[in-house]
Amino acid sequence: MPSAITPRLTELRRQFGIRVREVREQQGLTQETLGEMAEVDRKTINRIENGAYSPLLDHVFKISDALQVSAAELFR
Repeated sequence: MPSAITPRLTELRRQFGIRVREVREQQGLTQETLGEMAEVDRKTINRIENGAYSPLLDHVFKISDALQVSAAELFR
């Protein structure tokens, strides 16, 4: 049985998404460009940034590589 999405998980997803957006925008990248660089669909980037999606760990690594920051930096 899938676990319920708690308010804490919702908030952590939101914070992660905000951080991804901040780093992406600091680098002047669009969601489309980041998606291409990370080999992830633009819709996935959008869902991550809006906290609507919990990314796979593989996606986190691909996004951090594309942004040239550590995965840990995206969780700050």
